[in-house]
Amino acid sequence: MKDPSKTLSEVYQKLLGAVCPEDIFGEIGEQGEDAKKKVKKVFRDLSKIVHPDLYVGDSNKTVMAKEAFQILNGLNAEAEKRLEAGTYGQRITKEDDENAVGSFRIKTAKREYVIQSALASGDLSTVYRGKVIGVNGLEGQVAVKILLDVDDNDLAFNEIKVLKIFESLPSQQSKHLPNLLDYFKTTDGQYGIILRYFDGYDLHTVREKYNLGLDPRHVAWILARSLSALGYAHHQNIIHGNLEPAHILIRPRDHNVCIVDWSYACVNPLIAGDSFKVYNEPYSPQEVIQKKSPLPSSDIYSLGKTMIHLLGGDPKTNYIPVACPMPFKMFLQSMVLESALQRPRDAWDLYRYLNEVRTNIWGPARFLELVM
Repeated sequence: MKDPSKTLSEVYQKLLGAVCPEDIFGEIGEQGEDAKKKVKKVFRDLSKIVHPDLYVGDSNKTVMAKEAFQILNGLNAEAEKRLEAGTYGQRITKEDDENAVGSFRIKTAKREYVIQSALASGDLSTVYRGKVIGVNGLEGQVAVKILLDVDDNDLAFNEIKVLKIFESLPSQQSKHLPNLLDYFKTTDGQYGIILRYFDGYDLHTVREKYNLGLDPRHVAWILARSLSALGYAHHQNIIHGNLEPAHILIRPRDHNVCIVDWSYACVNPLIAGDSFKVYNEPYSPQEVIQKKSPLPSSDIYSLGKTMIHLLGGDPKTNYIPVACPMPFKMFLQSMVLESALQRPRDAWDLYRYLNEVRTNIWGPARFLELVM
């Protein structure tokens, strides 16, 4: 990480994958003033790459640099605390983690984790919440997805492959995608995936709280960020293939959105022939049943259906509540046309057009608090 020739995107991706200061500043092997000087030098070298002031005039790089610089500052502050306490480089396990009821440990070549509780359970996998041993705070929190049956390991392989593609091509959309930290195989042979924990809510939970439907202004920013993430994925020739409310998470405090569960994703379908892997009514388009090739418009259809559900509408009939402004209603209706060729095909173009629609309806963008 000390190589000044590294690019902003390389450093950004490294910072996204860091769960503790040692991941960035290294295992120094000593304490005291010499250690502080080494940490300070690495911080200074990386600051020369990720400082936002270096990218004025380039909006994409500025966004990435701001996020990278924020993470770097946080890790640097934690490194200084550990150096003062004499604990830098130590992987200390809290006793309450060891003795928590139902907790268990996972050790990989990279790190050791303690799994604390179940987050969700489905037909194919269980997702647990845990933490990296010796790392306190949100940066050390992880989500661990473990397949229930070895026969479904191919889905884990597929998700790992997709997330590695995303990792190799960092962009400002990276914050809207799962951050792969690690993976492993259980003693029974099932694969598990370890992701950075996203402290948010899935859209089923949001819809349950707002049982009459979410304010269209909130739906609009959720849709915008989702389109941005899909635009990036589609540009890498990756189709999600199973978008629905459970697979879109939101974080109200900063309006971030994360699209999760890429296990059913189709990679380079038009060239490699990768096909749809699941039909999920009412969110999947008809081309899934018809066994046609996955297209970006297939994801756009599923996203449109998900937004209709979030508004308090009916994704089966495409009914949208009358309180939804007509231009926004027409925008969503265009996304859920039955014909894949008549639907919008470019998520990024749709994202840019949505910004115009939002401005025309509600005026200049401003932060609107979402209470959960």
